[in-house]
Amino acid sequence: MSADDKEPASEKEVINTFQNLRQEVQQLYSKINELENEKAEHNLVIDAIKDLDPARKCFRLIGGVLVERTVAEVMPAVEKNRDGLAAVIARITEQCDLKKAKVDDMQKRYKIHVKGGEQQDDEGESAGGSSSQGVLA
Repeated sequence: MSADDKEPASEKEVINTFQNLRQEVQQLYSKINELENEKAEHNLVIDAIKDLDPARKCFRLIGGVLVERTVAEVMPAVEKNRDGLAAVIARITEQCDLKKAKVDDMQKRYKIHVKGGEQQDDEGESAGGSSSQGVLA
């Protein structure tokens, strides 16, 4: 078991752990979105140069330096980068799903209700004087 798997002792620790997990999930979603956009750009480049003559000159930005290559040299590199991005996106999505499951588990276990959160349909129950109490994050 890692340090993240130990049981929080106090209500403050539960809240802090829950908020940290939610923040990590948000960061992972942001990173996935950023990588998806990059992958889409790679697809645009591939679509633009796939029908060109393989000996034709093209330019590629590598580490901030614009280099002259041919379409035949650039196409495999761009495709490899796109495939690498797809693999990274899959791994990050898997990590995100695991963290989201942890967040959901904590929310159920400690009866955490998030202000303005996803559980809008529970509003009527809590306004009606529900006897269950939980942690408000």
